[in-house]
Amino acid sequence: MNEQTLSYRRLFGRFATGVAVVLTEERGQIIGLTVNSLTSASLDPLLILFCVRNDSRSGEAILRVGRFTVNVLTARQKDAARHFAGSRENEIQLDFVRGDGFAWLNRSNAVFCCEVEATHPGGDHRIVIGRVVGMRGPEGCDQLLVYHEGRYSMLDPKPQGEIPTEIELS
Repeated sequence: MNEQTLSYRRLFGRFATGVAVVLTEERGQIIGLTVNSLTSASLDPLLILFCVRNDSRSGEAILRVGRFTVNVLTARQKDAARHFAGSRENEIQLDFVRGDGFAWLNRSNAVFCCEVEATHPGGDHRIVIGRVVGMRGPEGCDQLLVYHEGRYSMLDPKPQGEIPTEIELS
């Protein structure tokens, strides 16, 4: 990598992001990848987007199958994030659930079931847009897994102190 690319990565790493795993199932095998380039793209229709490297075999499988789940991870699912990011050092047990033609990680903070709506070129990545066709999650949110400056960390979703019930805009 050249100096400019290294600086870009280092500086952009200062932007904390949530961590999600995108999963699909092909011929009975669950295939996935870890992403932090996740965003809500539209409320009408419900669209979600993430980016995947052009040379990603998991990304190719997601596009071939045409459907996927986005699993918003809890701090307890850091091993799943590492596993689907390519770190297969230790064998881990993953708790998958299957239903309605989708597979997802059990006990995630949120799961969005999506069908591929569109893809767009984005340099060395592809932008994948999915139409949300279903979603599920627990009533409350567990500790969030976040990524910041090249490391996983956690964020407690519970407020520290009182949250105002009214916000005044001036």
